[in-house]
Formats: sequence, C-alpha cells, structure tokens
Amino acid sequence: MTLTPARIVLFVLSLIATSPAATAQTFDDDPHHHIRTTDRRLLRLLRDGLRSSDTFRRLVNRLRRSDVVVFLECAGGERATGGRLTFISAVGGYRYVHVRVARLPSADVQIALIGHELRHAVEIADAPSVVDDSSLAREYERIGYLSPRLSPGVSFDSAAAVEAGYQVLRDLSG
Repeated sequence: MTLTPARIVLFVLSLIATSPAATAQTFDDDPHHHIRTTDRRLLRLLRDGLRSSDTFRRLVNRLRRSDVVVFLECAGGERATGGRLTFISAVGGYRYVHVRVARLPSADVQIALIGHELRHAVEIADAPSVVDDSSLAREYERIGYLSPRLSPGVSFDSAAAVEAGYQVLRDLSG
C-alpha cells in the first residue's frame, strides 16, 4: 500500500481523534467509538441522525459492533455534491476507512448522504475479507456496481447504500 499524503494526514487525524484532548469532539464522547470527526457541524448532524432516524441508528450500532473505524469529514470545494468512502488501512485488529461528504445546505439531505456512506462502511464490516483497496474493489464487483464519477478513478456503489440514504431521508421527513 502506497503512503500517500492523504493517508499520512488521516493517520495523524486518527492520533488526534484518539487523544484525551480530542474526546470532546468524538461522536458520543466515546474515544473508542467507530465514527470520528473533528468537524463540529458533522458531529451535530451525526447526533441528529441518531435521534431522528431508526435506519441511521441501526447503521451506527452495527458499526459499533464491528472492527471498522470511520473518519468522517466534509469535502472541500463548491463542486462537491456527494460522498466517497476510501479504504485506508487494516492494522491492529481494526480496519480504517475515510468518508468525505459534500457540505450541503439541507441538514436532512446531508444526514441522508452520511447514512448512505455509513451503509458502505457496514458493507465493509460485513466482509472481513476487505483489508485493502484491491479486496474492496473485488467486494464491490460482487455486491455493487460501477458508478460513473466526474473524478478520476474507479468508483462503486450499491443498491443497499442508495436505499439506506433514501430511507434515512424518509425517516427524517416523518
């Protein structure tokens, strides 16, 4: 696995997210929690999703019982409209993924987008054979489909993640 600048940054973020000073910014104030962010707005959206959506709550609870740790952040730039999960590493009995989501004006739509990406993290949690980029691609060739993207590189999606995002949005809409 190549050590790219993005992976180095994520490693440093993981150290920060698990330090005692950062626990106030971890989701649920739990330093061992499986969803980590340093973005206060995302932290609020995670809490809102847990409070208001049974689907979102099930996804988070499944991740809590897994070996998958999610680093969540907002994507920069005005053109960002969706989300993307990338595999970082498998080390020390945990598998680390990075989720970037666009900063959207609607909190409900952004929570639904986070739910979509968390469903992808659950798909990884359910597939212990996923331990790197290659095994992730093989798993999505099996359970998902190629998704057209404007950015370079291969991108996959799954019907389960699409449905999870829509269901979170329905939950939030009442």
